[in-house]
Amino acid sequence: MSDKYLTVVPILAYCVSSITMTLTNKFVLSGFKFHMAFFVLAIQSFASVGLLVLASKIGGTIKYRPLNQRDMKNWFPVAALQVIMLYTGAKSLQHLNVPLFTVFKNLTIIAVAYGERFVFGNPVTRLMLISFGLMVMSSIVGAFNDITFNLFGYFWMALNCFASASFVIVMRKTISAVNFKDFDTVYYNNSMTLVMFLLLSLISEPWSAFMSFYSMAANSAELKSYIFSNLVSGISAFAI
Repeated sequence: MSDKYLTVVPILAYCVSSITMTLTNKFVLSGFKFHMAFFVLAIQSFASVGLLVLASKIGGTIKYRPLNQRDMKNWFPVAALQVIMLYTGAKSLQHLNVPLFTVFKNLTIIAVAYGERFVFGNPVTRLMLISFGLMVMSSIVGAFNDITFNLFGYFWMALNCFASASFVIVMRKTISAVNFKDFDTVYYNNSMTLVMFLLLSLISEPWSAFMSFYSMAANSAELKSYIFSNLVSGISAFAI
C-alpha cells in the first residue's frame, strides 16, 4: 500500500468513528427515558481500556505502560479535565442538535490553537486562519436550518469549549513531563476516567429508577436498544 493510502485510510477511519460516536451519543442521551451521561461515558472508557488490552494480547506491536502511582499522580489533572470535557460535551449534545453542536466544536479547535499560541508560542498562520474561517462557515451553512436557541445547551457548550482547550494544552505539557507514547495516553486516560465516571454516576444518577424501569418486561426492547447503542458508542470511542 502506498504512503498516500496509508495517510488517507486513518483519516477516513477517524471521520467515520467520530461521526458514528457523535450520532450514537445523541441518540443515547436524548432518545431514552434516562439521560445518564456519566454512565454512558463510563461505558466508553471501559470499552477503550478493554479493547486496548485485548489488542495488546493479540498483536505484539501494541504496548502501553502499566499503571503506577507516580504517573497516575502526574496524570490526574489531565484525567480530571477529560472528565469535565467529556461530560460537558455530552450534556451540550443532549440539549443541542448535531449540526449546531458541530459548529461549536469547530470553534473549540480555534480556541485550542490560540491557547497553544499563548502557552507554547505556536504561531497561528494566515493559512490556518483561512482554514478556520472556511471550517466555521461550512458548519454554519450546514446547521443554518437547524439553529435553535437553547440556553442550557449553550451553557454546557461554553463550558465544553473552555474545558477542551484546557485539556489539550495541559495534556500536551504533561505528556512531555512523563514521556508518554500514544497508547500510554489512551490507557491512562481511560483507566482513570473510568473510575471517576463510575463514582460520579453512582453518586448523582438515578440508578434505582433506572433498574426498576428496565427490569419490567414491557421495557425489555428499549433496554436491548440502549445496551446496543452504548456498545456502538464504546467501540467508536476506542476507534477514535
